[in-house]
Amino acid sequence: MYDIYDPPPAPIPYCPPKAEPLLFTRGDVACLVLLCTILCAAAALAWWSDPTVALMTSVGGSLVILESWFTALGFLQKRHSLGLRARWTVFFAALVPWLVGLGVAATLMLGLFFASDFFS
Repeated sequence: MYDIYDPPPAPIPYCPPKAEPLLFTRGDVACLVLLCTILCAAAALAWWSDPTVALMTSVGGSLVILESWFTALGFLQKRHSLGLRARWTVFFAALVPWLVGLGVAATLMLGLFFASDFFS
């Protein structure tokens, strides 16, 4: 008899799988460049309003783009047979949750700023 919260060690040691190189195509890099160009345009537009917002847009946006790009590449690593259009669809599908979540958050913050300016 043994304590269920302190089980005996597993009989087989865990061996993590070997790391595989992350392969990407010119189209994948083109997608990253396009997304970064859009981010730079958004940061430039935000700079016109407030430099702090531009800095936050740049930092936050770059993290979102890189996370989505690497997530899509990890998915595509297992699916070598996808064409160019399907690859771009995967990249944009990886961005959709971020775009929706950040879009809702930005809309709520702007609404709060508008309400505080309007009612004060």
